Amino acid sequence: MASGNRAPVRGDKTPADARPAPGEGLRILLIEDSRLLRDRLIAMLTVPGVLEVTGTAETEQEALELIDAHDYDALVVDVELRQGSGITAIRHARKAYASRGQPLIIVLTNYSLPTVEQRCMSAGADHFLDKMQQFAEVRPLLERRRRERRNGS
Repeated sequence: MASGNRAPVRGDKTPADARPAPGEGLRILLIEDSRLLRDRLIAMLTVPGVLEVTGTAETEQEALELIDAHDYDALVVDVELRQGSGITAIRHARKAYASRGQPLIIVLTNYSLPTVEQRCMSAGADHFLDKMQQFAEVRPLLERRRRERRNGS
């Protein structure tokens, strides 16, 4: 989705090579099964031309399909999904994007146990955040990634 005027759609069919040009928004895949949290995150993470949630998935299978079909600059992932696991999506993303640019992967979960964190980081997550205490840290991490991408880092 190149425009910030269209609402994100689960399973959006934007071609995989339709990555934003430098200066356009960071393309984000949001993997979260709670509609309330998904809506809150979309509102928090949508800054036209800066950050754009271009895909959402509620289940592991939807996430895997979107990862295979599209390029994303970042994934925000919940661990426990209604069906499946965000950890599987993280592993899949790291393999699927091996020959493409690797996305930033941020885990945002209520299961902030050390064992869960270790599993997420071993799967390929870049950051592990607690939904209750670190919710507001997601956007600054994404903005930093966008600045790095624009500067060629």
